[in-house]
Amino acid sequence: MESRISILAQIVTRLLILTMILEGYSIARADPIESTLLLPKNPRYMVRSETIRVVTAYNAGDPRQTDDTPCISANGENICNALAKGKKRCAANFVPLGSFLYVEKIGVCLVTDRTNKRYRNRVDIAMQRDEYLKARRFGRQKLTVKIIDISQELH
Repeated sequence: MESRISILAQIVTRLLILTMILEGYSIARADPIESTLLLPKNPRYMVRSETIRVVTAYNAGDPRQTDDTPCISANGENICNALAKGKKRCAANFVPLGSFLYVEKIGVCLVTDRTNKRYRNRVDIAMQRDEYLKARRFGRQKLTVKIIDISQELH
């Protein structure tokens, strides 16, 4: 009887471990963005405000998701080139262009674009045109968004 209990306990333990691994994989697939600029342990930045906001993703360069100049962001930058170089860019209407946002699960992004007027409190993460499925998987999430000031040494 004890050996059956021991075997059952081992099976339950393995199932729990497998569940945790699969949950981790699921999270990684849902939010596959990694920041190229991570805030160091002793950061030189100041948080101006912190709120929970709706965060979505879009594909820069896709004319179905942008205006008639799909690779040119609101500040005039070629956002397609910036993304190809691994830089993080986002769109937001509640801060000036050139602001830095720290978005939970994403990291730091530079605001270079604007969202549609009806989404004035949203953050839209720019992804490359060929990352359509990645943007779809990201979906619509409520995440912590910090408006930050970064010292010149960090960027």
